[in-house]
Amino acid sequence: VSLIADAQAQRTELTKEEMEKVAKMARSIESVIGATFTGFVGPWIIGWLFGTLTAIKGMGFGAVRNGVSTGTAWGLMSAAFCGVEVFARECRGVSDKWNNMMGACSAGVVGNCGKGPGAMASGCVNFAAMSYIIDMFIGRPKDPF
Repeated sequence: VSLIADAQAQRTELTKEEMEKVAKMARSIESVIGATFTGFVGPWIIGWLFGTLTAIKGMGFGAVRNGVSTGTAWGLMSAAFCGVEVFARECRGVSDKWNNMMGACSAGVVGNCGKGPGAMASGCVNFAAMSYIIDMFIGRPKDPF
């Protein structure tokens, strides 16, 4: 009976390596959630301000609605970029241009949601290409091509 109890106790205890894997996964999840949340909030505020100020001429609440719409669009695209970029980095364990290109592709898809698969694919390709070009100018290491 004590052998069975010992075997069950050993199976429920995590080894140090397993605990480290769980802790790393928790940090990765926290990073993705944090990047996604902060990626949404800042651009939402900026988009709301721009959208409201550009539509303020006699529109009243219409200007605020325009600000909310603009802020939401900017926030969602930024959240997609940040979340996917961090997720790719955490999964791959590498920080390079591919992560940025994957994040940019997701932002292009989100920005064109509701416009059909062709527009979403075009948005993905265009945003990823622009991300690659920007990374060339800032000198990010590890060229994917």
